Amino acid sequence: MTPWPRLRRRLALEGDLRRLRLRHGDAFAQSELPTDAPPVLIVSLTEFVYQLKLEGLLGAALKLAGRRPVVLTQAGSWIPRKYFEVFGIRDLVVLDEYLDERAHTQAAEEAELILASGADLRSLTFHGAPIGRHVLSTLSRSLHEGAVDQTTPEARTKLAELLPRTLESTIAAGRLLDDLKPELALFLERNYASEAPVSDLALERGIDVVQFVTGFQDDELVFKRYTRETRRLHPRSLSERSWEIARTMPWGGEQERELDAELDRRYRNVSALSRRLQGWTYDRPRAELLDALGLDPAKKTAVVFSHILWDANMFYGDDLFADQEEWFVETVRAAVANAGVNWIVKLHPANVWKLRREGLEGELDEERAISREIGSLPPHVTVLRPESEISTRSVFGAADYGITIRGSVGFELPCLGVPVLTAGTGFYSGRGFTVDSVSAEQYIGRLQKIEEIPPPTPEQVELARRHAYALFRLRPLRFTSFVATIRPLEQMGHPLDHDVELRLGTLRDADDLRQFTEWALGSKELDYLSEARAATRPLFWAGSGVPRSDSSAPRTGT
Repeated sequence: MTPWPRLRRRLALEGDLRRLRLRHGDAFAQSELPTDAPPVLIVSLTEFVYQLKLEGLLGAALKLAGRRPVVLTQAGSWIPRKYFEVFGIRDLVVLDEYLDERAHTQAAEEAELILASGADLRSLTFHGAPIGRHVLSTLSRSLHEGAVDQTTPEARTKLAELLPRTLESTIAAGRLLDDLKPELALFLERNYASEAPVSDLALERGIDVVQFVTGFQDDELVFKRYTRETRRLHPRSLSERSWEIARTMPWGGEQERELDAELDRRYRNVSALSRRLQGWTYDRPRAELLDALGLDPAKKTAVVFSHILWDANMFYGDDLFADQEEWFVETVRAAVANAGVNWIVKLHPANVWKLRREGLEGELDEERAISREIGSLPPHVTVLRPESEISTRSVFGAADYGITIRGSVGFELPCLGVPVLTAGTGFYSGRGFTVDSVSAEQYIGRLQKIEEIPPPTPEQVELARRHAYALFRLRPLRFTSFVATIRPLEQMGHPLDHDVELRLGTLRDADDLRQFTEWALGSKELDYLSEARAATRPLFWAGSGVPRSDSSAPRTGT
């Protein structure tokens, strides 16, 4: 991906800002808040316009509800300031304001001691924040390596830069929280080294912490409270209370049809993200697909759904293997040894645009791992590259078994009667519809005899479908105030290649934003559930009528 020249990028962003002010400036022209309005902290730390607009929209809603939004931004960037001003948000802070010479010295000395000790960073905690996994995830992503060896010269050089900065961020974050004392902390992304200390320290101080992520469609966001119980869970996952609602809710033809429609939309390239992931693919019948891949139609077929190895997911749940690359290599090794079934190793389609975004070309990390650790693959094992024209829906139709750590296929394939073997917890494992292993040995043993695993029972299929229905229909908050837009791959690198199109008149008439603030400020629920709102007590929207939540009260499920 060729970077845009600085001047051209600035002109594009300034033009976008002018359009925002012209079309929506009046909607965000709110009266000033009283000086004692409770503060809420929006942890931004980005120049990503898509994220800035979402945060601005949610911040404006919180402001209308009587809260004072304060945004933690990157130092030295004009972009966040300009965008948040459009949304009527002018209180910005940077972590550098909370650093002094003593903090710099402490961070440098602590980092030197940690690196000299050679300790495994996974368990590293600093000032009460478990930052180790986040540091390693950031390192893996920066090196584009699925298995990071902390002892290599390149890794140690990166760590020597990254670790002191993370320790400084932790010190500054603690000081910021002690100074601001926010009622609520709001995050889009809280799993890499720059953001994680803020969320964990906020949690330690009893501050209400909410994470939001994108849903499965362009007009959706998913909200989850970040607590000691949920800190290692994927934000789209169901809390125990939400799962109980899903298991006991009325179930019949209407729900079945709604779920089938959602699954169809997900893989029919309806959303902007699905088009970016697989807009060039098309469906093939099972026999045609197997023939194209040179596989035996008389055998059953197992599909390994690979994650992007360097986009390390080390913070959700517990894995059976040390990292995603070890899982991938050992899984493919087991596939090679089991010629009783066909094996399709499906590399993640997001490789296409993520590698282009990162400016990477050539052999994929997964292919290098196979070549280095295994060598040539036998005829019963084939690799489906991310740019393949074979659609994911076609692969689903050919699969008799699915294999993942905790990818979305683990809750989708069982809906179709296909068993899935998992190699990690933290999303949907243990819900009764997946084949979960307690050790790497048990997992590998199952792969060696995968053809003996029976399909899920009708009761397990219904559990899976109830679970998927809750994820698709209950967990997302579907917005009318915006829709996400994603430009085609050939326009990757444009400053607005991933953007938000606002679609609102006035804030007070925005029912979706009201629903968000009611849940965020007036609820203790771990999950936002759209269909469960009727069970909550009435709340107020305008002014400061939304009750201030008691952050010291214990958290409960939905």
